[in-house]
Amino acid sequence: MIRLTETASTTLPREVAFEHIGDFANVEKWDPGVVSAAKSTSGDVRVGTAYDLVISYGGREMAMTYVVTDYMPGRKIVLEGNGSRVKAVDVIDFIDEGTGTLVTYTADLSLKGLGRLVEPLLKARLSKVGTDAGEGMRRWLTELEVARN
Repeated sequence: MIRLTETASTTLPREVAFEHIGDFANVEKWDPGVVSAAKSTSGDVRVGTAYDLVISYGGREMAMTYVVTDYMPGRKIVLEGNGSRVKAVDVIDFIDEGTGTLVTYTADLSLKGLGRLVEPLLKARLSKVGTDAGEGMRRWLTELEVARN
């Protein structure tokens, strides 16, 4: 398993940051590795809500389905992702930080099949994916701050 962790501080109130980052349909707006994301279940976000994503990695695109497994509005969302080559558990925490919010994004990735054998060799490459997602999250939160003011 490979663990990726990124953080972002924002002046946005926790509930506002959660509204945008905690809705995984928005992940394509901040994670450059996501080609598309769409909520595939109806109703409000809750445990069991599913999202269909198309991920780009190494010049290839692959489909993944993410399902919300833990949901604490304004505070935390946990999603389990499943694709043909990878399994992921993403945890996004939102903590009050002064008048703003600290967002912590952690992704645990496990490769499937023969990919498990080369997983240690791909750690640096996959870490770059996490770094890019963190930079994208910080950039998008800054854009939301500017639009709010």
